[in-house]
Amino acid sequence: MPKARPGHPIITSGYFALKDGTRQPYRLYPAQGRVKAVVLALHGYTDSRDGWEILAGYLNPHGIEIYAPDLSSFGATKNRGHWPGTATLVDESRDEVEHLRARYPHTPLYIMGESMGGAIGILLGASANPPPVDGYVLSAPAVWGGPAMDPLYKDTLRVADFFAPDKRLTGQSVHIKASDNTAALIAFGDDPLTIHAPSISNITGLVKLMGQAQSACGHFNKKALFLYGGHDQLIPKEAMRACWRAIPAQAPVTLAFYPPDYHLIPRDLERAVPSADILAFLEGRGLPSDAPSQATVFLAGGD
Repeated sequence: MPKARPGHPIITSGYFALKDGTRQPYRLYPAQGRVKAVVLALHGYTDSRDGWEILAGYLNPHGIEIYAPDLSSFGATKNRGHWPGTATLVDESRDEVEHLRARYPHTPLYIMGESMGGAIGILLGASANPPPVDGYVLSAPAVWGGPAMDPLYKDTLRVADFFAPDKRLTGQSVHIKASDNTAALIAFGDDPLTIHAPSISNITGLVKLMGQAQSACGHFNKKALFLYGGHDQLIPKEAMRACWRAIPAQAPVTLAFYPPDYHLIPRDLERAVPSADILAFLEGRGLPSDAPSQATVFLAGGD
């Protein structure tokens, strides 16, 4: 289990007691003043509850209360490093929403997901048993799967998973820029809750989840804000276009494209514009930026 060290505390505000018997730790980023909205924030792959610190610093003064759990297999969960399966990730997140709905029966409640957490959000919203929320904020959801993924890459993962399911990959040979905010990337790397070497079986589980999320885009019809950056080097443009084009035309969804941003939109140096849009959405206002019109251009094939 991860341990705190000088300068890198592990902040645990409480635990969600879930129906499957697990206790998932969470970090509460409390609202300042009256609570206007409550958010269940689902982090990305290898990340943790700490991934929301920067965005929370912007939203909390506006009355937005954020509960950020460690998702099963990540952070300080008891099964850290062992992929639980898509169904567990979705069911446990739904259970956490139900806890918050009971705790805040009359307050607007949202699911906010980044990358893998965004994929879980899509699956929740498209499910036959969607959680009792008022909307979704899905930042660069991980929808790189199914037909949107290179078949050779999928076959390689399948073979690697069969012969070496516990081999761990460090990603040191992969040169991908997740954000242009170097300080945020250093903080992510230094965080004791971050997983630095996921197993091949864990990555295979993620690929399956991404494929399921891509397939679920065509059934997503909930109020939502989807965000995607023009410099995202993790989720290919065609994968995001495929998802966005599959969303039913009548769905109350706002698509927002940010040309300067990378994958970790809420942590980028250019985060001011998307952060203001997220706040506006949570407050029930229209987006103040031109990101929706930029999304129209993006969908038409313009990069």
